[in-house]
Amino acid sequence: IPIFLLLQIDQDILGLCGNRLVLFDNKTKDETKRVKQVQDLLTLVNMVIEQNGGQPYTDELFAELKKGATKLRDQQEVVAALKGYSKREISEFKEQIERSYEEQLMRITEMVESKLKETTVRLEQQLAEEQAARLKAEELAQLAQMKSNDEIRKLRENLERAQKETEELRKQAARCAIL
Repeated sequence: IPIFLLLQIDQDILGLCGNRLVLFDNKTKDETKRVKQVQDLLTLVNMVIEQNGGQPYTDELFAELKKGATKLRDQQEVVAALKGYSKREISEFKEQIERSYEEQLMRITEMVESKLKETTVRLEQQLAEEQAARLKAEELAQLAQMKSNDEIRKLRENLERAQKETEELRKQAARCAIL
């Protein structure tokens, strides 16, 4: 949908949702197109769930949006009922509605930013923990490798010593047989 066709409030809400939207051709008879549409929807739902920390949507955001939509609808009805008022009074009331709308939009934006910050902090913490665990595992593997190398070196030294002793004993045995 071209953005210019949407109302300002729709654009703002869509913006808060990362400009994510899914369109369906409900009248299509093409089964592959239907399957693709469902797959696209499921992909988007999974992405949103992942971004919301395992929740398909946040109750707070939904409640705030619903409350704001109801309030805006009520205010628009009041404006429509102001036919007997002066232009100045109507203008003041419209400004009041705009301020109210801006305040609500700011609250929603702050809520979304807060959730985003929480998610970012949680992911950064998880990444730091994973990096620490990886470093610990690498350190343990390096220590095990050093210990293994040390064991191999000692075994080689023992083998060389045993071979030298065996060779010495053979030489001594060969001298004794000649005498």
